[in-house]
Amino acid sequence: MTTKNQKTLIVGITVAIIFVILGVFCFSYAMETLDVKAEELGAQEQPVYEPPLPDYVIPGMDNEGGALLLGVTSTLLLFVVGFGVAKILGKKKS
Repeated sequence: MTTKNQKTLIVGITVAIIFVILGVFCFSYAMETLDVKAEELGAQEQPVYEPPLPDYVIPGMDNEGGALLLGVTSTLLLFVVGFGVAKILGKKKS
């Protein structure tokens, strides 16, 4: 990987982490529009399955720290998977 590509990757990860931090500490308290309308109409949740991390919270860590840890971990995992897929597809083209 060239130096320019490494810098681009580092900038991309840094920006993504900054968005995670902003999301956890600044925007996570805003009500979602669909949630507000559902409450107005008296609708109730009827989940189809039980997700492993409901409401993006790590069990036992019901605060911003847990949400931040989950957000950063998920972001890094997506970058690793995306990078791996790009490498595999790049090898197939060659």
